[in-house]
Amino acid sequence: MHPAIGLLIQVVIAIHIALPLGTWLLLSGRRNDTTRLWFVSISVYSLSVCSIALRPLVSEYLSYVVAWTGACASWLLMIETFRRELNLKPWRWPFMAVPTTVWSGFLVWLYETGDVTTTGVLVYSAVFLGLNVVLSRLVWQLRRTFPSRSLVMIQGAFAIHAAAYLNRLAQYASTGQLEYLNVFSFSWVSNLVTLSTILAMALICFGYWGFSLEKSNAEKKYAQQGQREAMAESEAMRTLVKERDQLLMLNARVSALSSLSSFSAMLVHDISQPLQALELGLYDLQGRLLPLQEAPQLKPRIDELMVLSGKASEMVSSLRRLMIRGQDQMDDVDLHKAIQAVFPILQGEATQRNIDIRLSSHLPPTRSVQANEVMLQRIVFNLVANAMDALSELKPLRPGIAIELQQQAKDGKNWVVLQIQDNGPGLPDELLRQLTGPVASSKAQGSGLGLLLTQSMIRLWGGHTAMRNLSPPTGTGAWIELWLRPSEPVT
Repeated sequence: MHPAIGLLIQVVIAIHIALPLGTWLLLSGRRNDTTRLWFVSISVYSLSVCSIALRPLVSEYLSYVVAWTGACASWLLMIETFRRELNLKPWRWPFMAVPTTVWSGFLVWLYETGDVTTTGVLVYSAVFLGLNVVLSRLVWQLRRTFPSRSLVMIQGAFAIHAAAYLNRLAQYASTGQLEYLNVFSFSWVSNLVTLSTILAMALICFGYWGFSLEKSNAEKKYAQQGQREAMAESEAMRTLVKERDQLLMLNARVSALSSLSSFSAMLVHDISQPLQALELGLYDLQGRLLPLQEAPQLKPRIDELMVLSGKASEMVSSLRRLMIRGQDQMDDVDLHKAIQAVFPILQGEATQRNIDIRLSSHLPPTRSVQANEVMLQRIVFNLVANAMDALSELKPLRPGIAIELQQQAKDGKNWVVLQIQDNGPGLPDELLRQLTGPVASSKAQGSGLGLLLTQSMIRLWGGHTAMRNLSPPTGTGAWIELWLRPSEPVT
């Protein structure tokens, strides 16, 4: 045997042993049933090529029948590998065993008849041409679902392999030269088959390793994305649970206020009788003082007390109506008149705290809004009381509260706006961020229902609220606006 042939045999065997083993080592940590099946298929094919390379040293039966049977079985396993990569239904083992057995029997028959070196080579070339076409098509389908440059290498390997066998068949059909069928004839056709086999082995091994690496990275990214989505959903669930707990707390507080409302109903009933008695007593006192000389001095004071008593009685009556009719009852409310009715009480409280409180109106007479009068007065009470508490804590040089009624246009609509402004410390930043939450309070011991009630009721009446803090040079303090829907179009 020529030394060149021996060197060629050693090179082919070394390449076909080193490449599968090296690729298997590179796949460490990424091995699964599919990669194991691929390794079995490529290993069987490598052993078959090694048997063919040893043809000058072994029997024809081993280098033809056994080697070609193993090559056919390995390519069927390779097809099954890529079918699994495509998530197709796996073949049953008899489906691969039957054609392999038939192929082996056919080769044995050719060997017995002595046609294995001619007809056998031609049939082997045609069979492997078809198997390479099938594999190339499977890889193309896989590229459509998972674009990968490594799959391009594998598809190129099968195309090169198929082209070499197609060239052998075409050259033999056109010339009939038997040397084209013997890889050890060193003709350009047989050399092309040998080189295509080596190149295809390298491209298949490195290509499948690259594909496995890319697929592993993609699965890792997908898992990380799923983990991030799961964490986001978990955070959303925690937020929902937190809001649920806040709503449960709010419900408990509302239940407590409901019980307080029942107590308030009894309290209203008890207060209304003394107020009526007080009013009757003032009328009687007024009648008794008429003959006296001090009557001109006392009469204005008695009249003032009668006015306040009447207003208190009116508020008690309104509160009784509110309890009976519910907070969602809306009427046409004269805003200026409604605020004027409670302003003396607010003014009295402000005077005791040395706070200057002013009421100014830029509304036309009898401007009415859609609201519940008693609830609107209660809202104003709460907001002004909060402002007084803030001013009492800060104690500025000249504490003051301004209530202003005016008309404004916004977003193509006309509104009646009630503004309450103070020169205190303003609303806490945390409170401003939480105003849209279920519970919000600026007081350490507050129930959290004041601002929530304000926002909810104003929205129920078709309006909205605006709350912010003033900053120099405009001033300091809280600025609260209640945008109310007018009862009739504003002209």
